[in-house]
Amino acid sequence: MNLILILVWLIVGVSTEAVVESKIVIEEKMIAVEGQTSIGGFNCKYVEKGYDTLFVDFENQKVPDLIFDILVDDFGCGNFILNRDFKKTIKSKEFPKARVRVRNLMTKKGKYYCDLSVNMVGKRLDFEDLELERVSEGVKTHLVLGFSDLGLETPKKMGGLIKVEEELHLELILGFSTH
Repeated sequence: MNLILILVWLIVGVSTEAVVESKIVIEEKMIAVEGQTSIGGFNCKYVEKGYDTLFVDFENQKVPDLIFDILVDDFGCGNFILNRDFKKTIKSKEFPKARVRVRNLMTKKGKYYCDLSVNMVGKRLDFEDLELERVSEGVKTHLVLGFSDLGLETPKKMGGLIKVEEELHLELILGFSTH
């Protein structure tokens, strides 16, 4: 009889992995936007230190999402000219804030997954069941976007001599320690 139950479990696919609800205290949030131009690359970063709670494996329960607003003017690209160009490109005067929302953080087979929303330049981009890679700082994900995804045109400088490629790489790191 026990053998039949084990076979049914294997055939039906019932998981024997226990799900443990937990909380993670986020200590740092970092977003990096990278891209390429015809003369080299650029990397603009935003880092925010502070404490937030992220709930893990609280399926079908009402728990707060992790939401944080980013002041676009707080992105740093390494020098004054790149900072100015980046802010102009993503219309910081018209859209001074971007918003990131992390919800439904779950573990599946030892990996983290979440639903992520990014509101930037008046556009909302949703990424469901997004895999987060476990790294020493916490968890991170890497997204590839295009300027067109955000309703933006790729910038050109110096009369079109310097062109920015369409593809943008967005990296999000949620930093926490596991003392």
